Amino acid sequence: MFEKTTLRVEYKKILKCLTVKRKYEAKNNLLSTIKPLIDSYSKILSFASLKDEVDLSELNTYLIAQKKLYLPKLIHNEIFLEADYDCILIPGLAFDTTGIRLGRGGGHYDKLLAKYAKAYTIGILFQEQLSKALLPKESHDIPVQKLCIF
Repeated sequence: MFEKTTLRVEYKKILKCLTVKRKYEAKNNLLSTIKPLIDSYSKILSFASLKDEVDLSELNTYLIAQKKLYLPKLIHNEIFLEADYDCILIPGLAFDTTGIRLGRGGGHYDKLLAKYAKAYTIGILFQEQLSKALLPKESHDIPVQKLCIF
């Protein structure tokens, strides 16, 4: 657990150093990159980006127009879900090349991935969030199936 705590601090520092230009480039490339990966799905669980995550606002607007967008709701520190999703977009502080993610420590997405094991899962990240080493993996960790790196 100590190792994950240290890695969280490290990746938060990395994300804090990303320039506005770098974030803008990622936002501008997101829709054209991810659209071919998700167009065949009908119920896509996305997320509202935090300021240090790849900005999904244009993608989410597109998904609204397609009537495919679903967002998780956090109620009493638990994620409330309202559909049977066939594709899930996943944030994280870091990912490794096997799809293991380092989250923010709440375990919300670990529970989500376990519940929707049949859904196609895509990690959304900046290149700077891709770990060169394998991240620590616990028994409950489920890798994402695809990394969408910007």
